[in-house]
Amino acid sequence: MADLKMPDLNKVFLAGRLTRDPELRYIPSGTAVCELGLAVSRKYRTKEGEQREETLFINVTCWDKTAEFVGENFHKGRPIIVEGRLKSDEWEDKNTGQKRTKIEITADRVQSLDWEDRGTAQASKPPAPRAIEEPVPEDDIPF
Repeated sequence: MADLKMPDLNKVFLAGRLTRDPELRYIPSGTAVCELGLAVSRKYRTKEGEQREETLFINVTCWDKTAEFVGENFHKGRPIIVEGRLKSDEWEDKNTGQKRTKIEITADRVQSLDWEDRGTAQASKPPAPRAIEEPVPEDDIPF
């Protein structure tokens, strides 16, 4: 069993709501960076039957075109799904000298889970009626 090889895998998918408006900025090289907060909730029942909810607050960072898209089109409260990888940062606290760490997500893809990005022009128009199709006669079916 010592020669068993395990692949390295660092992939996460999270769905939740934005906790604040995304913060889009550009680093000196001209690359876009967008930071956002994501709230992900889980509902469960205790042994006593009491309904509870726990919420995780997760920092997400997007880069390049994804960063520009998120920064220009998304806002606080919007439901999204994030695909990305976990990243750990370490630093020393200037006040106490203690080592600190945090884990965040570097996003590869961010997608909206609502219809808001479809535009207001489409939302105001009623959908076009569907044409009624005639049933196909059984002798026209090729099998």
